[in-house]
Amino acid sequence: MKVILRSEIEKLGKLGEVVDVSSGYARNYLLPRQLAYKLSPDAEKQIEAECKRRLVREQKKIDEMKTVAELLNGRSVTISAKAQEEKLYGSVGADEITQAIMQEHKVHVPASAVVLEAPFKTLGTPDVTIRFAPGVEAVMKVWIVAES
Repeated sequence: MKVILRSEIEKLGKLGEVVDVSSGYARNYLLPRQLAYKLSPDAEKQIEAECKRRLVREQKKIDEMKTVAELLNGRSVTISAKAQEEKLYGSVGADEITQAIMQEHKVHVPASAVVLEAPFKTLGTPDVTIRFAPGVEAVMKVWIVAES
């Protein structure tokens, strides 16, 4: 049975592709879960419309990410942590950085967007890259200071 995929399905195909699958797989899995349409001229028109709507949505999301990246680029956040001399008792990771951004700049940044090779374990002022999407990133300075 030939179907048109409504979303990307691993090991089967991408959005809008026409694939040939067994009729049982189509009837029992793809069609009830609305992952595909049966191949027809109407279904092709529906897929084109869905693709256009999805592109508009994704472009709008990327534009929002670009504005947030421009807002945060070059800014800094301060994180105070317990330390002895130059070493921290714990470490400062992506979660602490996103919490500091939320407190100081009132912008939600997912922890997965913060690019760190390893958590920071010493006091200092490292630069941190925040990658919202491919090609959309901001560089912030993180001030790690000792609690007083």
